[in-house]
Formats: sequence, C-alpha cells, structure tokens
Amino acid sequence: MKCVHLDFHTSPYIENIGSEFNKAEFTQTLKDAKVDLITVFAKCHHGYSYYPTKLGTMHPHLKFNLLKEQIEAIHDAGAIAPIYITMGWSEKDASEHPEWHHIDFWSKKRIAFGFNGGKLDEPEDTPLSDCSWITLCPVGPYQKYLEDITREVCEQFDVSDGVFYDICFMRDACVCDSCVAGMKKMGLDPDNYEDAKKYYRIKRIELMKSLTGIVHEYAPNATVFYNGGADMNRPEYAPYQTHFELEDLPTAWGGYDFMPLRAKYFEKFGKIFWGMTGKFHHAWGEFGGFKNRDALKYECADMISLGASMSVGDQLHPCGRLDKSTYSVIGYAFDYASKIERFSENTKAYTDIALWSSHTDADVGCSKMLQIMHLEFDVVDSGEDISKYQCIVLPDRVKFTDDDKKRILEFVNNGGKIIASGESIFDELGIKMNGPSGFDKDFICCEIDEITTPFLSYCSAYSVECDGEVLAKVHEPYFNRTYGKFCGHKNTPFKLESASYPALVKKGNVLYFAHPIFQAYNASGSYVLERYIKKAFDCIYDRGIKIENLPSCGRVRFRKSEDKSFFALHLLYAPPINRGNVCLLEDFPTLGGVKISVKVDKTIKSVRSEPDGEEIKFIQNGNEVSFELDALKLHKLVILSW
Repeated sequence: MKCVHLDFHTSPYIENIGSEFNKAEFTQTLKDAKVDLITVFAKCHHGYSYYPTKLGTMHPHLKFNLLKEQIEAIHDAGAIAPIYITMGWSEKDASEHPEWHHIDFWSKKRIAFGFNGGKLDEPEDTPLSDCSWITLCPVGPYQKYLEDITREVCEQFDVSDGVFYDICFMRDACVCDSCVAGMKKMGLDPDNYEDAKKYYRIKRIELMKSLTGIVHEYAPNATVFYNGGADMNRPEYAPYQTHFELEDLPTAWGGYDFMPLRAKYFEKFGKIFWGMTGKFHHAWGEFGGFKNRDALKYECADMISLGASMSVGDQLHPCGRLDKSTYSVIGYAFDYASKIERFSENTKAYTDIALWSSHTDADVGCSKMLQIMHLEFDVVDSGEDISKYQCIVLPDRVKFTDDDKKRILEFVNNGGKIIASGESIFDELGIKMNGPSGFDKDFICCEIDEITTPFLSYCSAYSVECDGEVLAKVHEPYFNRTYGKFCGHKNTPFKLESASYPALVKKGNVLYFAHPIFQAYNASGSYVLERYIKKAFDCIYDRGIKIENLPSCGRVRFRKSEDKSFFALHLLYAPPINRGNVCLLEDFPTLGGVKISVKVDKTIKSVRSEPDGEEIKFIQNGNEVSFELDALKLHKLVILSW
C-alpha cells in the first residue's frame, strides 16, 4: 500500500485557510501519484479543528468543512482517508488548561518540548527552535475530552478508513495532579518511580481501549493507531494497535539502518505495518524542502523489501492545495513501487539467523553489522520459539528468564550456534563471568588483515573464565584516564602483555565476545571492530546468503512467499552521505558483476529480475543457488521461482 501522511499543523496567524482547495485537482493529484491512502486532519498541534466542531475550535480562518471535502476528494481518487487527531501536543489546549500539562517525574516541571531548551518565558520576538510544543497528559479531564472529540468525529464522518492518534507516549511517567490523585486512589506511591511508570502504563492502555472502543462502535473494522506506541522498548502497547506505522525519517534521525531493525521486530506480531519516511530534505514541517526523487524511490523499495507498506510524510500548505513538485517526487517513487509491491505481499523473511533483542542500543549495533554482512535475519524476544534457526545472536545486555536459559541450552545441545557478547552470557553455556574488568577502555589483539597489534575496543571487557579456544586476547591499559592520572589527548596506551582473560572465546557451539561489542560498534563505527566482528561470525556461522562485489552499504533482503511459489531477493545500493545535519542519498552508481549464492529449501525452476521479467542464468547445487547480476543500480528485485 502506498500511503501519504498529510500533516496540517496550521497557525491561527495565517489567513485564508483552504482558499485554494479544489476537490477535482486534489483528486487528480492523488491519482497521478498512485496514492492508495492519505491521512487527513481533524485536529492539529495548534489545537484547531478543520471541521465544524462543538467541542473544540475550528481554525479561525477556515470558512468551510475542509476535512469533509478532503475525504470526498480522496475517495473519488479511489484511495482511503484515515482521520488524524492530535493527543499529546495541542497549543491551544495547553494554553487554556495548564492542569492538563504532562509533569516530568524527576524535575516536577511541565514538559516543554523544544522551546529553546525548555524556556517558556522568552520575549515574544525570540526566535523559536524547531518542533516546540508543551506536552499534555491524557488522564482525567483531558482523557474525557479526547473521548468526546473522538465521538464527535465518528458522528460527523465515516471513520471506516481508520483513525490516527499522534504524540501518545512522550515519557514513561507523569506526576500531574490527575496522575497523582489516580495513583493514590490505586494505592500507588507518586514519589516512587516504578509506581509512577506502572500507573502511566495502566492509564495509556485504558485510554487506548476506550478510544478504540468508541471508534469501533461506529466502524468495527477501522484501523486505529497510536503514534509512539510502535516502540521496541514498549511491547506492552503492541496488542492495542490494529497495525504499526514505523516513523523513521532516515534524513532526520536514525539514518538508513534503523527502520529495518524495527520492521523485523514488529513483523512478528502478525499485523500490517508501514514504514514512514518524509518528502522533506530534513524533517516534518519543512515547507519548501524536497528529497531527491531517487532517494525516495530507494526508501520505498527498502520498505517493500522488508514486507512493509510505505508511507511518505508531507505537510499541506495552508491554502489547501497539494504541492505539484512534491507529488511529482512521490509519484515517481510510487510508480516504481506499484510495479514490484505485489512481490512483497504475504511474504516473510527467509533466514536461519536471529537477533535476540536486548532492548538497548546494542540491538542497533548488531542490526547494523548483520546488514553490513548482507545477511537476512529475524528479531526474536524472550519467550519465543528459536528452534528453527541455525544461529542466535545475544547482543551485550540480554536479560534471561530461567525459561529462556533452558531453551537456549536445549538449542545449543541440538546443534544450534550462539554468538553472545558482554553481559549476555550465563555459566551453563560454559563461560563464567567474574564481572567488569574495571578499566574505562581496553584493547583487543586479533589479526585483522594488516593490523597485527592491539586495537582499541572503545569499551572495556568483562573478566571471564572459559576453557574453550581463545580467538582474541585483551590488552589492558596502564591505568584509567582520570584527573589524577592520564596520558596524552585521549585514552591510555596498552600494556605489552595480554590480560589473563580472553577477548573472544569459542566453547563448542558458543562464541563469546567479552566486550559489549555491538554497543561499542554502534557508538564508534570503528572499521577495525567491524572487521573483527565479521571474522568472529565466520568462525561459527555458515552464512545462508553470500555476496561478492557488493559494498558494505549495499543491503540484502531475502523473503519467501507464504501462498505462492517464489523467493524474493532484494538488493539495494546507495551510499549515504552526511551533509550539514542531514543523512542523505544522492549518488546511485551502477555496480556490475555482483555474485550471489543463497541457500533454499526448494528446487528452483527459474530466476528472473522484476519488473522487467529478464531471465537470469543460475546454477543449483544441492540447496545452494548461485547467479550473477550484470548490473545493479539503486534496487534490484530477483524472483526465484520453484
């Protein structure tokens, strides 16, 4: 599905709102751009509504029911129109109802997002930083107000296409008057952080159940999404979403390697999920900012390669007319997507390796490494079945239940391979952890190409005992860098003799990094750590996908159809560039002679590229299929049929 999220946060100081809206033109623009869905606004962050409302305030310079006209135009285009309602940010409500403000547990101050570092008392002519809003807490009277607004929208409009609530989970605790009173009534202590977090979760789930219940009174099959709830670290909210929209603008935050990790995590819930990028050069609300159209094509192809629908963020001009240049760029990307998206429908990642989520930054570093190694992978969590995999990666800080330990031991005893690091280890795997080494940074000695001397780990190892095969050694620094004792500009140099504990050890089917290596790599991006991790993986894991002549920023996804007879192999290549404060794609060089080998459980009858249908010569030897691509530019989809 090809979607647009059409922001319309519009100041009351701008007049003639919607004055250039033309229903026929709006419809034709969406048709030309091949848009299947476009989210439109009932109420924005400024606190104004775009339809006649008895509960809120219609934008003071809007003279007609813009939302109604937009929905009709969208339906005329054969698309669907979910309705947007702001929750956490509403400037007008924040001004009129200070008792609704979200109060931070630690500072006991209202959360002023942006606002030049939280300062709200600046002179009116002081320049304002980007994205500055006071956050509201949807508990007590404000919860009732949101419920009433939802019911009003449901009564005025057909909400069968869905409802989108925004800014729903800005913190994990609140101590506003309503929350404090509610905690006391429930027997919880407002001064206890864990109690405050517990109450926050209870009330957010209660709110989601209530709002979704209202929507489903009017449209039982409507989608309802609470933005901010598609968070790997907040899995408790996942059951209350009808689908997931993964807001990961690569130019503004996270870069191009963050959304794939989240996509793989949320795919396992069995619900529809969308990737969300933006048409902007940078981020939301950037009027006049444009993304390279091939970059947007790449991003849409990337979402498709992950089994996701695609959503592109835009912001409507106050005049109400869709921007011609914007929809030329979106249409270019969506035209390509329309030719290949059918090969993503009802497919799942085909892989024998999984990342066990630690719910820390280590996951990001591990995911980046797996992508750099051109591996397809799943993301699993505590309590899930891991028996189908050949290899499980336990990055840095996984917390195990007793049941998790039993399942991991059973997995290893049945021939499964474990790659663990940092704290993600336990004695039964044959490696005993004694604790942190006590150093701020240390060094690793392991021959990596031309590097034969100790290299900086950018972290420190745990001291462990193991009688397995030592593959790399730790070299400690002479001392930690402190005010009282330091050496030179940065870290202390290494001792010439190695430490008594290893850096990397292999014990049977277990490979263990003594360092929190994935967090270190995520923070440092060290080329040597990257090579070290790759070399270690190859000591224990027989890759199911092998690629030659694809640079490290190339990306590979391999998916299997659940109801048709094909595998879909996606290859993407575009080197990200940092310019200013933006991570962008500008160059799309053509690669030749990319050699590919994949292991499959089927006898392959044909290999072809899509959407051109060109046949590709291949060889199958047992379960291994090999072929070569003459040219790869931006994205290549290869279909292996059986």
